[in-house]
Amino acid sequence: MHVFLSYVIVAMGVAVYFMPSMIARRRLKHEAARVLLLNLFLGWTIAGWIGALSWATKSFGADLRSAENAARLKRRSLESERD
Repeated sequence: MHVFLSYVIVAMGVAVYFMPSMIARRRLKHEAARVLLLNLFLGWTIAGWIGALSWATKSFGADLRSAENAARLKRRSLESERD
């Protein structure tokens, strides 16, 4: 039981450590790989982790708009193929 609990705690710690990278990837950030590198190498410092988190959440609107535009263009091309 203690070993299982240790694995759960380690898994939760890794998830929290890489949270900025997961957020960047989930938000379709083009800089997700760079956020991952910053998080990997400097995330162990509080400043590095906060920097990666702020970079992952910065300018979400522009990335969301570009993803929405890409989806809209794909829908239009599919509709034009049907016609």
